[in-house]
Amino acid sequence: MDALRIGGIMSGLDTNGIVDTLVKQARIPIEKLQGQYDLKTLEKNVYQDISADLVNLKTDLLSLKLQSTYKSMIATSSNTSVLTATASSVASVGSHTIKVNNLAQNAYWYSNYTYAKIVESGAGVTSLSGKPVENIEGLHNVSISSDGTRFIAHDSIQLLNQPYVQKISGTSISNVDDFGDLTVDESGTLAFTYNSTVINVPINAVTGDSLNKVAQQIQDGLNNEINVIENTTDIQYVAVKAQFDGSSWSLAIYKTRVTDYNLTIDSSVPSTLITDLGLNTTTISNVNSIDNYIAAVDLAALELKINDPNYGLIGGVTLNTGSGLTEGNLQIVQDATLSTNYATKTKIFGNTVSSGSGLDVTTIGLQNAGFLKTVDSSLNGTFTINGVKITIEDYTAISVNDLLAKINSSGAGVTAYYDSGNDRIVLEANKTGGANITLGDFSDTSNILTVLRLSVAEGATIKYGTTDGNIDPTAKLSDSNFNTVISSGIITINGVSIYVDAQNDSLNDVFYKINNSGAGVSISYDQASDKVFIKSNDVDKITFGSIYDTSNLLEALNLTNNTTMERRLGFEGKYSSVTVDGINYIRKTNKIDDIIPGVTLNLQNASTESVTLNVSVDTTKAVESLASFISHYNALIEKLNPPELDDEDKKYLEPLSDDDKAKMSDEEVKQYEENWKKFNTYEIIRKSSEIRSLKLNLRSNLLSKIGGLNGKYNSLVDIGIDIAGNGNIEIEKKGYLLVDSTDYDEIKKKLEENTTFINALTSNPDDIYKLFAVNENDIQGWARKYENIINQYVSLNGIIDVKIRPYGTIDRELYTLAKQIDTKERYVESYLNRLWQKFSNMEKVIADLQAQGSYLQQLITQA
Repeated sequence: MDALRIGGIMSGLDTNGIVDTLVKQARIPIEKLQGQYDLKTLEKNVYQDISADLVNLKTDLLSLKLQSTYKSMIATSSNTSVLTATASSVASVGSHTIKVNNLAQNAYWYSNYTYAKIVESGAGVTSLSGKPVENIEGLHNVSISSDGTRFIAHDSIQLLNQPYVQKISGTSISNVDDFGDLTVDESGTLAFTYNSTVINVPINAVTGDSLNKVAQQIQDGLNNEINVIENTTDIQYVAVKAQFDGSSWSLAIYKTRVTDYNLTIDSSVPSTLITDLGLNTTTISNVNSIDNYIAAVDLAALELKINDPNYGLIGGVTLNTGSGLTEGNLQIVQDATLSTNYATKTKIFGNTVSSGSGLDVTTIGLQNAGFLKTVDSSLNGTFTINGVKITIEDYTAISVNDLLAKINSSGAGVTAYYDSGNDRIVLEANKTGGANITLGDFSDTSNILTVLRLSVAEGATIKYGTTDGNIDPTAKLSDSNFNTVISSGIITINGVSIYVDAQNDSLNDVFYKINNSGAGVSISYDQASDKVFIKSNDVDKITFGSIYDTSNLLEALNLTNNTTMERRLGFEGKYSSVTVDGINYIRKTNKIDDIIPGVTLNLQNASTESVTLNVSVDTTKAVESLASFISHYNALIEKLNPPELDDEDKKYLEPLSDDDKAKMSDEEVKQYEENWKKFNTYEIIRKSSEIRSLKLNLRSNLLSKIGGLNGKYNSLVDIGIDIAGNGNIEIEKKGYLLVDSTDYDEIKKKLEENTTFINALTSNPDDIYKLFAVNENDIQGWARKYENIINQYVSLNGIIDVKIRPYGTIDRELYTLAKQIDTKERYVESYLNRLWQKFSNMEKVIADLQAQGSYLQQLITQA
């Protein structure tokens, strides 16, 4: 900014005005140069805009060179619930008849092998060892008792995952003693029919063998053969158990699978063994438990039989006793979960409640029931269980059963009952888990809890319930609560080794490794069931284990029972079957891409009805691509043909000077500058030889014929694309393609209505592709040739590129103008300083003269 200067003080002249006028005159060349600079900048912007428009055309041409643009095929199914399909550009137009006979199913497997765990101890059993050889999942309710003749172990297995099983019961067996041991040799073959297949099961037992051994031989024989028939491994289809009704022994066969299959004993095959084992006559019933019996002369002998490694109570599991087996009950859960547990309920066991002969629970009047404690009017009033108040209005008018029913219906969340065997009242929570049962409140007025001996003071005990077990898939394997301690090392699935770090990996980490390995499987953990499910990417069974495996994780996941043995386990998948145009095909997947060239079939469901699949050209992409090109082309042609300027327009071609702007309002200046930009843009385009060349090349090559094409079409006109106007000279002069518009949607609609173009696309897509994109034997399609023309202008060193690139032709001209402006600016600045110096000097001379005059005047006055 110029320094503040004040002139004319001594001379009285308008120095500032004189200097401003002289400087304005000196700045006129600068304003002219600035106008030239602004016009050259506008010229660069015009060329840049046109270059951008040409690049848009190149992008459109790229799409027009793609085969998929014209051969985008669509496959339409007459029944998408049975079959869907996709088609690639190599597919051929046509119709196919397809029948889906069977769907493919991948091989799969799940946690199958079981663990056993004590839920409620008893009968002297303190722990378990070993792992079950059977794969039955259930709750073993075991009772050890004596009937005076023998000691009997009765195992009633309540199945966990199904409400009932089908039981095939035999009749009484005569050739066994009181303890269920054979009194004669029994050898031979039993014949069964599984669905329509005959199964022969060999039996080899001698005198003294237990009936449980015979049952195990039948069970093993049936399961082994059915697994072969079903192509499965270690699936337990049946359980065969010894039965005892108090006086006689028999055999029962239980169908342990929910799946529907037919299993019968073939009594038509002559065999004394069928009669000897009581299987010549059978009855069938649905039962909710699997029962097994073992008997012996004393408890020691019974313990040996129970723990027989092959024919014991729970095969493979030893029931350990501290000081020998005793009479009593216990519960053992057996399942394939990763953390075996059984949900139990919290219970309060009261102390001995009667005076010695047990309670009479039906007699009216609690005073008559035989309680050990004194019963009187102090029973009347309220007592509290789990915060719920229960009232006894008149103890003499109710029975023990009435009282228990009152508790059970109170909403206290417990069930009360009298355990006559142990002479005690039991309160059991209605829900499983470890919740407490609270008794009493300071406001209670009845002493019934004391009479029932349910308080701690009276010797009652509480056993807290448990929840179903499960593991934490996010915790380290060593801390995840598995049935067994996980060891670090190698596991193998489908021959692919995966390393397991038990101290650092979680189950989720290991599954991520497996799913992203080359094992070809997908494995997941279901927290609700606490089991693992694994699915193959193929139909072949999954292989687990290897002689080189060092981690026990696969066993802990219950996927195999021997990690160091390579075993093909699980359910084999099924192949898909499809009939295409009368020919049958078998494939491993439901996604089939090798029957109809270029078409991928997606089988959805099997059906007895055929589906029609039509393969046709999808014209959408071609229409959209060409519409985009035409829209951009028409917009560019419109830009390259600016209107003629009249005299009124031409006055805006000159830039405004500073004086001009000073005389105008801001809105007038803005409007003038907009017109200056618009009309000078028109003139730049009109006068540019490069742009005239571009316009000529774009128009002259638009409808040119492509020689040498081996197809039906050799120009855009042949496919219904011509200059807009249809004989209207005024429209044709504009040179628009197809339609007098730049609107994409309008152009697209026009193409969709162009039957010549659409018919060419649907009937001869290959020829359309050749017209636009062929590039062979020195023959180039229209899109390629047109792109070459555009490249002459916008590619490196192209006609427009050399003008607008950094330090190109225009930048050099702008640089020259900028230097000239800078030189002039410095000259004007110097000129301004010189003017002020001269006027300052003049003012000083005037001041000096005035001072001398004043001095002379003073001398004259003094004289």
